[in-house]
This record gives sequence, structure tokens and C-alpha cells, in this order.
Amino acid sequence: MRRIIVLVISCLLFFCLFRDMTATKTLLCCLVMACAYGVSRIDPRYLLASKYPLIGLCLALSPVLIVYPALRPHAAVAGAAMFLAFYGIALFLVTTEEKGRKAYKEITGLSLLYVASSLNLFLTGHSELILPLSIAVLLFLFIINRIQIMAAVTAYTVVCLIFFGLKGVHLTGYDVPLHDAERYVLLACAFSLLLITFVGFLKKTDVVTVLAFFGLLYVSVDLLMSVGFSLRAVLVSQPVLSLLIVGPLVGMVMKGGKERR
Repeated sequence: MRRIIVLVISCLLFFCLFRDMTATKTLLCCLVMACAYGVSRIDPRYLLASKYPLIGLCLALSPVLIVYPALRPHAAVAGAAMFLAFYGIALFLVTTEEKGRKAYKEITGLSLLYVASSLNLFLTGHSELILPLSIAVLLFLFIINRIQIMAAVTAYTVVCLIFFGLKGVHLTGYDVPLHDAERYVLLACAFSLLLITFVGFLKKTDVVTVLAFFGLLYVSVDLLMSVGFSLRAVLVSQPVLSLLIVGPLVGMVMKGGKERR
């Protein structure tokens, strides 16, 4: 029943994101939902095992984009930058307490990830991911009571926004091409999925559920910024690329969590 409810809500979310549905986009959404179902069947250990490879690829992408600027305009490279930035930071955050890691080590690791992710997104022209992701990170850190890291994340976010402003990257004044009904449905779908993951999070289940909760927290913040405050974010402005982020999250929400951490 849980999977059916999540699938229905997710399909409605995708339908509102893709305002002009075509045969290609419909096929793409079907492929994403099939991949999401595949993610829901994967052993959580394999998902967690991807943490360090994703972080390593995120850090390695920065020098590649600097040395080979011809790669920056390609959509595949932009999608890779968004995917690595989001899931690199997300996997790092949801495992902050592993092996009794000290706060300064967490701040150092998160600093490197933020610098690399911000640079990758800026070079590929998708800097709008940083603000909603940072807000979601701050909310998540507050919820899990990691107050020491919040100051560092706030400082990185301010520095990034100043840098983007100096470089002429505008994150405000975005006109969302949606009707009122579509706005309400988008927000209702996002917050419904967030509520489902929040219930699982309160039960202190496995790390996959915590990762799904953080991901849906980001999705809700992203849509609220775009739809409610006319700020430029990812999901509405780049719906095709955003499937790389939302697709796996849907699979994690369908999976839920039954194992105690």
C-alpha cells in the first residue's frame, strides 16, 4: 500500500512539473519511476557503499571542468554535477555520527564538498541548486541537533551567494509558469511525501529512511522557494535534470525502513 500511495503522489508531482507533456517526456517519467522501483529493491548497504565514490567523483569533477572548459555546456555534465552535489552532501550528512567523528572533521569534510559542489554547479550554469540545498541542510542539521555545523554551512551559503551575485547570477525574480491549481498540487505532493518520510524518521529507522527524509525536505524547500517566493530553484526551472535527484528519492520513500540503526 505504501508503494502505491508513493507512486500515485510521485506521478502527480511529475505531471505538474512537466507542464507540456510529450511522448518523450512521458517515456522519461516512466523510466524514472521504473528506476525508482529498482532503487526500492536495492539492499541499503549498497546505497551507503556509494557514499565515498560519489564524494570522490564530486571532488574530482572540479579540476576536470577547469582543465576542460568545453565539457561545461553539455547537459550530461550538468546533470552529473547536480547529482554528485546533492547526493554527495546528502550521504555525508546522514552519516555524520559514524565512528564518533569529531565536529571539526565533519566541518572540514563538508567544507570541501561545498566548495567543490558550488564550483561544479557554477561552471555548468546551475548555481540555483545551492540556495535550496543549503536551506535544507540547515533545517536537517537543526533537527538532528548538529548546531556546531550550522554556523559553517551558513557562512558557506553567504559566501556562495555573494560570489554568485558578483558574477551576475540572479536567483530572484523568477516567474513560475504555473497556474494556481498546479502550484497547490505541487506543494501538496511534496509535503505529502515529506510527511511520509518524517513519520519514518521519527521511528529512528535505517539510514535510507533518513536520506529520504532529507531529500524530501530539499524537494519541499525547492518548490516552496519557486512557487511561493519566486526564487529560482531547480525543480521547476530544470524539471528534466531534476529527475536525477527526485527519481532515486522516490525509490527510497517507497522502500521505507524496517531495520534499526
